[in-house]
Amino acid sequence: MNFVHPLLRQLIEASRNQPSLADVSVESARNQIAARTASRPAGPAIDHVQNLSVPGPRGAIPVRLYRPESPPGVAVAFHGGGWFMGNLDSFDATCRHIAKESGLAIISVDYRLAPESPFPAAVEDAWAATQWIAANGRSLGFDGRRLVLMGESAGGNLAAVVSLMARDAGFPEVCLQALVYPAVDARLEIPSLDQFAEGYLQTKRDVVYAYRTYGLNTTVEAIDWRLSPLLAPSHAGVAPAIIISAECDAIRDDADRYSQRLIESGVTSTHVRYSGMLHMFFGMRGIVLDAAIAQKQVALAMRDAVMGNS
Repeated sequence: MNFVHPLLRQLIEASRNQPSLADVSVESARNQIAARTASRPAGPAIDHVQNLSVPGPRGAIPVRLYRPESPPGVAVAFHGGGWFMGNLDSFDATCRHIAKESGLAIISVDYRLAPESPFPAAVEDAWAATQWIAANGRSLGFDGRRLVLMGESAGGNLAAVVSLMARDAGFPEVCLQALVYPAVDARLEIPSLDQFAEGYLQTKRDVVYAYRTYGLNTTVEAIDWRLSPLLAPSHAGVAPAIIISAECDAIRDDADRYSQRLIESGVTSTHVRYSGMLHMFFGMRGIVLDAAIAQKQVALAMRDAVMGNS
């Protein structure tokens, strides 16, 4: 077994006799993430927190606004959960910490989930929400022209895709894409999928199951860049990136390859791999110090990007 942080080995041991996400119902998987959220510390108080809705292609999209005092800009945030789990609550503590440490307003987007709404529903919602937030920031107390995209895992996939869509559309201008162990290549050919196939919380079977539940080979093919942003025809001119990855993660190599592709395209990309960490560590603040460090690193990068665009 590769080195895993001692505090995370306990989680691995506790999971050994538990079914994989690929072996349980969608409802059970969602209940698991809700229980995990409830068991973790709440995030810090923020000056203004409000549940809102923004117009989307199939009706209103729920969002949650976290607005510190006098934010210099906004980050549109997309939660993880394999495109079939997660919601505003599962990303709440992380959004609170990043709002506090960056000073930015954060708007978390509750995009539609598979299998009820497979690809391209999540992309449509993520894009519609981002456009609306950029155009209507003043009414919400921030400058929507100073905008960052942030996402974790499946949410990192959405942030990367929306960054490409924003470049192609010419609006909004994105200051930074903050991608936390993003899934960027549905061909599923990376070596880390086999290296960390079993025994590291998220399994290879879980990754395959998430992509298929989202619509792989039914509503979308792997080579579609809106599913696999690594495969976009060009990455030139897309927003600069900070990419966080975990050493012991089945999709770890996606972060490597995406960062390399951006750099080869002339885009500034900073990639930080956290030793001994597992997929999902970013939200484990209060369990491992690395989570707090990674969140602060993302928060400060976001603030610097927005302030540099002032």
